[in-house]
Amino acid sequence: MRKIPDWLIYLVVLTVIIGNVKSRVSTHDAAVPPPELGPALPNVRPSDPRVLVTIGGPASGIGTAFAIDGQGHWFTARHVVDSCDQVGLRLDGRRFVKVKVAKISPRTDVAILTSRWKRPPLDRDFDSTRKIGERGFFVGFPQGRPGEAAGKLIGRRRMVIHGRYRSSEPILAWSEIGRTRGLKGSLGGLSGGPAFSRAGKVIGLVSAESPRRGRIYTAAPTSLSRLVPPLSDRAPSQPITLANYGNRADRLRRTRRVVQVACVVK
Repeated sequence: MRKIPDWLIYLVVLTVIIGNVKSRVSTHDAAVPPPELGPALPNVRPSDPRVLVTIGGPASGIGTAFAIDGQGHWFTARHVVDSCDQVGLRLDGRRFVKVKVAKISPRTDVAILTSRWKRPPLDRDFDSTRKIGERGFFVGFPQGRPGEAAGKLIGRRRMVIHGRYRSSEPILAWSEIGRTRGLKGSLGGLSGGPAFSRAGKVIGLVSAESPRRGRIYTAAPTSLSRLVPPLSDRAPSQPITLANYGNRADRLRRTRRVVQVACVVK
C-alpha cells in the first residue's frame, strides 16, 4: 500500500479547520432575520380592550418632544404640557429654549409646540398598514435621562383618561422587548417621544406605559395625521433594528431632533 505523504494529511486538516472557522464567522455575522409578522392591525372596534389612565393635578415635570417640520413645530404628549405656566426645550446642560403650546388635541393625548428654534423634521408614515408582531422603537428621556426602548406590536386598545381632563382614544399596544442597558422601572419621561417603525419612520407618539405588564402605548397614526399636513420636504430615513436602535437614538438626541421638554407650574 502506498503511504500518504504527511504534507497532504496536514493540508486536508488545515482545509477543514479553515472551513469551520469561515462557517462560524459567517453565521455570527449573519443579519438577524426580520420578525414573523401576523395579520394586519384590525380597525378600531367598540370591543377593543380599555386602558384606564388617571392624570393628576397640575405639576412641574418632564417629557420628550420631536421635530415635525422645519418651521419650529414639535410633537409631544398632551399630558406633559397641558397645564404648564412655562414650557421649554432643553438643549444641553441648563440651556433651554422657551416654547409655546400652539395646539392641544381635545380628543387625543397629543400637543403641538412652537418655537423660533428650528430643526429638520423626522420622516413619518401615518398611512401604511401596521402588522401584528412588527417591531417599534421608542426614543426620548425616560426618568429624565437619555434612553430608548423596543417593542412588538400586540394590538389596538382604547385609552380612557380621567383626572384633570377626560378623553378616550384608540392607541397601539406594544409588548416591551428591549430597553437601554441599566434602565429599570418606569419609562416616565419618555411620554411625547416618537415611535419608529423598522423603516425608521415615525408611526406614533408615546402616551403611556404599564411597567408591571411590560406594555408601551402609543397614539395611533391617525391621531397625529389629523394635526399636521403631509411633509413637503422629507428627510431621508434609515432602517432601525434591535442591533442599532441605541446608536440611532443617540444620533437623534445629539442632533436635537428629539429633545427633552420641561414643564413648569408656578
